[in-house]
Amino acid sequence: MIFDIIGSALTWVLDTILLPFRCLPPIWGLLFISLLTGLGMISIFRLTSNQEKISRLRKRMLGEVFGILLHVSSPKTVIGFAGRLIGSNTLYLLYILKPLLVIAIPFMLIWGQLDARYGSDEGDQNAYVTITVRYEDSVPKRDDITVSGRGIEVIPPVVMVDTLSQVSFRIAFEDGIISSLNVNGTASIVGSTGLWNGAIVLRGFDGSNSLKRLFCPWVGRPVLTDAGPVSGWYSLHAVRYGILGGHWSWLAVFLVFSSVFAIAGAKIFNVKI
Repeated sequence: MIFDIIGSALTWVLDTILLPFRCLPPIWGLLFISLLTGLGMISIFRLTSNQEKISRLRKRMLGEVFGILLHVSSPKTVIGFAGRLIGSNTLYLLYILKPLLVIAIPFMLIWGQLDARYGSDEGDQNAYVTITVRYEDSVPKRDDITVSGRGIEVIPPVVMVDTLSQVSFRIAFEDGIISSLNVNGTASIVGSTGLWNGAIVLRGFDGSNSLKRLFCPWVGRPVLTDAGPVSGWYSLHAVRYGILGGHWSWLAVFLVFSSVFAIAGAKIFNVKI
């Protein structure tokens, strides 16, 4: 239950931040979150790192590099400077370890939210989506498996994998509204949870109370029944964004632009990294 509460709170925060971008192409909301993330990461790094020690160490490392360049004719001297440079690099990694560990948790939370919002198509009416569901113990008899939904068309056949307690079938989206799926009484949402750009797109469901609720917002919570499956996943298509003549995944856009904004923030606020 606690993971649901925290996850819902984080979803509400992201929904609020992205509110002005709901009617714009999705890339603009993704770039704005990349900007905030980059500046946030560099702020956390500044607060949790020893800037004075890092500054002194960077100057020492620069001197060791120049020492190597100025004594290329003396292998013994070069080896000495190289050894000290390796030691300085190791010490530098230790200095930035704490900030990176602190940054890792909010980064993973943001990563999950962005993947849920910008990683998958909400449902293409011209393509089939494969649904795979898993039952707790064993798969019911074929005649006992019932599949229905709102806004979707179920495409036969239904494929059963008894050894994995799994059942697979395909669906087609009938329109652009939010779709629902019902398998043996277990109900879940398929595709987008909202009709705006930046809404979470569900790619599966899981009835357990686990960290998936927190770090994987694309996993929805179903209404479970004793006869229905306990979890499932959907093969929604990945989204590509046209930037600078290329077709970028959301993760490539996020990593590149958040890094650029972080470097720019470091320059503006004089943060040693």
